[in-house]
Amino acid sequence: MARQKEDFYDKLKRYAEKTENLMDGQVEKLKKSLVIDDIDGYINKAGDFEEDKIDKFKKSDVPDKVDDFVEKTEKKAGEVIKNSQETVYKISEKVDGSMDDILKRSSKKSEKPSDCKTD
Repeated sequence: MARQKEDFYDKLKRYAEKTENLMDGQVEKLKKSLVIDDIDGYINKAGDFEEDKIDKFKKSDVPDKVDDFVEKTEKKAGEVIKNSQETVYKISEKVDGSMDDILKRSSKKSEKPSDCKTD
């Protein structure tokens, strides 16, 4: 049984070495084929393209338009909040007045002598 385990580990070791040699060979072929240099060139071109587009965007009037839109939106939101606060204040005054009326009516009813006599 021990011999079988040793044989198995030896085979596994040989396969690992063959795999490593195969991978090293493929890496060398890849380096010689200049594919990596081509990829590096494409990455540089993409970076240059991106920088060019960013520069064009910054030079355009779009950022100014966005800033103007943000300012208008903030102003409008402020107006809406102010109007909402005024409306809530008016509603609370009306509710307060209604509550006062209800309390007055309730107290008037309790002040009236009751018609019901009990002996």
